Amino acid sequence: MNPITRILSLGLICLSIMLGTGATAQTKIATLDLQKVFDGYWKTKQISENLQGQGKEYEAQREKLVAQYQELNEAFRLLREAIDDPAASSAGKEKRTKEADAKLAEIREMEQTINDYDNTTRTQITETQNRMKQNIVREIRETVAGIARKEGYNMVLDTAALARTDTPILLFHDGTADVTEKVLTQMNAGASQAQ
Repeated sequence: MNPITRILSLGLICLSIMLGTGATAQTKIATLDLQKVFDGYWKTKQISENLQGQGKEYEAQREKLVAQYQELNEAFRLLREAIDDPAASSAGKEKRTKEADAKLAEIREMEQTINDYDNTTRTQITETQNRMKQNIVREIRETVAGIARKEGYNMVLDTAALARTDTPILLFHDGTADVTEKVLTQMNAGASQAQ
């Protein structure tokens, strides 16, 4: 069975279960565009600005490390030229060879420092993004649950959700029971006091 057929079958089974739960229980379903709420939430915008600031700090620090790396490379190049100079004495060449070896070790160490900095910073930024996203989604879900309970909805479906095949999960809704704007309005109500 292909993935779309499987999804449709599962959807039909769920629908038949909901409809077959008895004539006494009325199923009331609302819809929500989770992506619109997520993008329109004031905290999302604030977090995005904070992460951009962190990204700029990261780039500035990285540029300093790269500048140091380039200075080391230039010093190494000059030492190599001095070693290759036919007019240099053998004692001078030997001294510069030791200096060049030490400089090369510094270069390798600086390369490792830059790589470690890149990996650590990238990991920190990704973890921060994921943690913030989870917190925002949790807040959205809590707000949706409150509105759903208040208005008597048994279920709220995300109109922006996609299946693994990048096809919409919700194939039709008429928009009459869409709570997107209510959720967004409620979540952004405290924005001016919090900022």
